[in-house]
Amino acid sequence: MSGLAGDWDKLNNILNPARMKQKLQQAAAKVGAYGASAVKKSIVSGAPGGERFAPLHPATIANKKSSKPLIDKGDLVGSVTWQTVGDNAVFIGVRKSAKSGDGGALANVAAVHEFGCTIRVTPKMRAYLHYQNIHLKPSTQYISVPPRPYLRPTLNDPEFREKIAEIYMKAIKEAFIS
Repeated sequence: MSGLAGDWDKLNNILNPARMKQKLQQAAAKVGAYGASAVKKSIVSGAPGGERFAPLHPATIANKKSSKPLIDKGDLVGSVTWQTVGDNAVFIGVRKSAKSGDGGALANVAAVHEFGCTIRVTPKMRAYLHYQNIHLKPSTQYISVPPRPYLRPTLNDPEFREKIAEIYMKAIKEAFIS
């Protein structure tokens, strides 16, 4: 078997794994910042990925004095963040440790908004809602909160994905050129 001939030092310089790793880490940080910003904008616009949120229940509008879904005091939108994971992956969303102004767990709130949920009506909840002038039928045992996804439509939007591809392609190109 004959040996391979060529300028291996030049090839190693072109394929410099350390430089590629650095450029991909930088790209991941750019993707994280861009993604968190895009998710926040989608919440504020009320139409992530071009899909409008389900309208709020009239009682919710009366209680919070606004018809804007997912925005009350701004805790949820303010908690959307990003963090690199590993060498070049990125987490975009709400951390488990995120708390609202009153100390509530925002990750739970974020999950309810993203996926919806069904809540069993307890006597205490029924009394609270009655106090809030929301009168449930005696037969109502569950309240359904419809999903108002904000992460998935934003992160799956073709324009968003195109921008992410551009960021990573630029990083790869820079790794080979610099």
